[in-house]
Amino acid sequence: MNYNWLPTEVPDERAVIHLAGQLSVLPVVARLLVERGLDSPERAKQFFYSTLQDQHDPFLMSDMGKAVERIVMALERNERTLVYGDYDVDGTTGAALLYMFFRKLGADVEYYIPDRLKEGYGISTIGVDFACAGKYSLMISVDCGVAASKEIAYASSKGIDTVICDHHEVDVCPDAVAVLDPIKPGCNYPFKYLSGCGVAYKFAKAVSIKLGKGNLPDEYVDLVAIAAAADVVPLVGENRIFVQEGFKAIAQHPRAGVNALLRSSHVDHTRLTTGQVSFNIAPRINSVGRLGDAKRAVELLITDNEDVAAEFAQVLESENTHRRVLDERTFNEAKDLADSLMAGGQRNSLVLHSDSWHPGVIGIVASRIVETFYKPTIMLATVDGITRGSARSVVGYDIFNAIKDCSDLLIQFGGHKVAAGLALQPENLDRFMAKFEEVVTRTITEEMKTPVISIDADLDLRDVSRDFVKTLKMFEPFGPHNSKPVFRSSNVLLTESRIVGNSHLKMKLRMNGVTFDAIKFRNGEKTVKPGTMLDIVYSVDENHYAGNVYYQLQLKDFRNSSPNNRPH
Repeated sequence: MNYNWLPTEVPDERAVIHLAGQLSVLPVVARLLVERGLDSPERAKQFFYSTLQDQHDPFLMSDMGKAVERIVMALERNERTLVYGDYDVDGTTGAALLYMFFRKLGADVEYYIPDRLKEGYGISTIGVDFACAGKYSLMISVDCGVAASKEIAYASSKGIDTVICDHHEVDVCPDAVAVLDPIKPGCNYPFKYLSGCGVAYKFAKAVSIKLGKGNLPDEYVDLVAIAAAADVVPLVGENRIFVQEGFKAIAQHPRAGVNALLRSSHVDHTRLTTGQVSFNIAPRINSVGRLGDAKRAVELLITDNEDVAAEFAQVLESENTHRRVLDERTFNEAKDLADSLMAGGQRNSLVLHSDSWHPGVIGIVASRIVETFYKPTIMLATVDGITRGSARSVVGYDIFNAIKDCSDLLIQFGGHKVAAGLALQPENLDRFMAKFEEVVTRTITEEMKTPVISIDADLDLRDVSRDFVKTLKMFEPFGPHNSKPVFRSSNVLLTESRIVGNSHLKMKLRMNGVTFDAIKFRNGEKTVKPGTMLDIVYSVDENHYAGNVYYQLQLKDFRNSSPNNRPH
């Protein structure tokens, strides 16, 4: 795949030099700060050293007072309360958080996770009927609810009040007792990027303040951190605080379930990163919801028994192995379909469907198809007479709005700009495919059609020292809006190269008298001859092996250097 290399521009280069002098750091470090809007020592200090004490007042969130009043009344009356979660990481961690929190307050509380295949996403009438049969008078949703107006009205008709903790877009809120959603119309909460679990935490925080137990929810910040990293929310502001503090808690005293999960995935709990959550932890939690009962993930998270935790972690490990086999088979079939569609002429989107695909893995495969073809992609499977699917987008393109423009052909839909879910009648599939392609063709720009590598700064490899890498680590945790810094170095000499592992290119690169190991993952069988001069874009990794620390360049892309720019 060809990439556009796009250097990041800062509005005022003089600010970089000034800040470098104030902080006594290399200009390249000052540039990273200014690019992130941290153009003063005070802002840099707030970025690096904020704690849970620096978060916003939860009562700034619209409807928070109503939500707190209702749960306090439930506590006083000993009403049966049902925490209604979702089957992904965000929904299961949020459900576990509220369940444990309300249990600690002495509530008569239980949790409910919908069946992905039978109920689909969000609050369902099946779930409401479960609450009704169990004589629950209050239902608290996590990571879902804002798109469930009919289901919430149905719950109300059964005498069940609903409090919603969600973070998805909505035009008109359901008629619930309270809707806690920082991005709902009219909500003035200062931070708009909370995960669903994050909203649940803010709710718990408000309840604790009301009851005089202000810091009680902080013991669950590890779950908020896992949700934020897994749900790929912007890691700035409060999310950055939650992940920093949550990872610190995991490093010091991991809860039984989290510790068992980290052990089974061979992740060192003292050096946890957002990447490890995304690629090691999240798939294991998600797998039980994709292929079966997601309650098993909640049971793992809420147990304090290490033996029980180890058993559940092994279940998640087994399901994840099964999921990976399904992933690979589904991806190969989807790629063949995509190749056929592309052979039929120029396309700006891909809508792929098969009755044989497992609905639990099509979201993962959709992401892989986007990586392969770089087009907004929807994967669909028909089960029990309903065609359901997952959508994934390319950088900058709002796939949620594109699906919304096709809503006349859908039963339901919901999600974000980069990922969404939908359902439709099978007889509308061909019309939907055609209309979605028309919408994308009309709304996507040329710039969105080619993947971009954003370059933070040019770097001389002589500056890659222990102190420099230590400073880079202060920018962690990395994620959206605070990406791992990407550097460009020009006229670098390739001295060695070989293919290792699964088509990875291992290299040694020399520049200005210093040599570094480098690797380009998934490079295929393409090799480059030693002696070639290259321009490279990369991030700097710190690796630990046998008690030693060494640095490696992880290449994003490379090109032959222009002969005119080579040193004489």
